[in-house]
Amino acid sequence: MSTGNNIDASSNKDTKQCILNATVELIREQGFSCTSLRKIAAKADINLALVNYHYGSKENLLADAVRELISTFDEAFSALDEDSLPPKVRLKTFFMRYIGKLKEHPGLARQMLDQVPNIMASQDEYMRYCKMMKMQKITSALQEITNEQDEDMLMTMLMQLYGAIAFPVLVASSIHEGQKYCVPMLNLPSIDVQIDGLFEHYFHKYS
Repeated sequence: MSTGNNIDASSNKDTKQCILNATVELIREQGFSCTSLRKIAAKADINLALVNYHYGSKENLLADAVRELISTFDEAFSALDEDSLPPKVRLKTFFMRYIGKLKEHPGLARQMLDQVPNIMASQDEYMRYCKMMKMQKITSALQEITNEQDEDMLMTMLMQLYGAIAFPVLVASSIHEGQKYCVPMLNLPSIDVQIDGLFEHYFHKYS
């Protein structure tokens, strides 16, 4: 009896992973806005009812897809492990690579923000998110730069820097492809120049 249950559990796990893989692939091909449950079911070559059975809603499925996409940002996160480099260089390299990856997946930044209420409402989800985003590595770099010891203040710094760097990407991702930018703030310099300017102002008293 237990063998049959194990087979069923394995089959369910395989089906759920298949759905997730199809979702991530569709997002990479067409972006979040073009990804529907019907398209996902067709891509995974399964019945639509199975998608609903395993995930319950599109929101739940996209939440897992976002985590799956972020887990592929190895090149960005690897910058935080290069301890031979000065902390500002590590931090800048991380943000440049990370924003570069976000630009590859239009809508990902907005989807990540949409997941914030779920993350903050669960201690397990929050710890999982912090580990995935290597929060400790980022705050350690900030601590080296500023000599700040208060963990809450370091997290505040991280949120402020992330918001300043990611906000333009979030705004741009909300504009339809092909739509012309007529707002001056959207005609921004390269991300490299943006980060240099931000760091110069933000960390200037720690130099």
